[in-house]
Amino acid sequence: MRYDIPGYRKQVEALIRGLFEDFFCKHDIASAEKYLHPDYIQHDYNVHAGVKGFQEHFSRVFAIFPEFRVEIKQILIDDDMVVMHGYGVTKPGEIEVLVVDMYRIKDMLLYEHWGTVQQLPKEQFGNPALF
Repeated sequence: MRYDIPGYRKQVEALIRGLFEDFFCKHDIASAEKYLHPDYIQHDYNVHAGVKGFQEHFSRVFAIFPEFRVEIKQILIDDDMVVMHGYGVTKPGEIEVLVVDMYRIKDMLLYEHWGTVQQLPKEQFGNPALF
């Protein structure tokens, strides 16, 4: 079990927080290379596999939605799996979402991804009861 590795949980949490802060909030496209495994597997049919496919997809998203960001609300870690539950803002005041992303870790990088997004009705924007 990876929990036996000293500092493992802190390293995994830092990996997730780094990706979401640098990539999804600051829109630093190049930063994906320090968080994603070179053989990154993507299970979202909208996003092509690999680091390059991830970067290309979100370059387009960030161009359309320059205020796009995701705020992490919870991180759950179980051995080589990590789940992030967050609140996303695609277009402030117009498109806000709940996000759940699940990653498999390999070589202390994000290796495989599954995710889902739930768009919220305006009356639920910012509702703390969702978390």
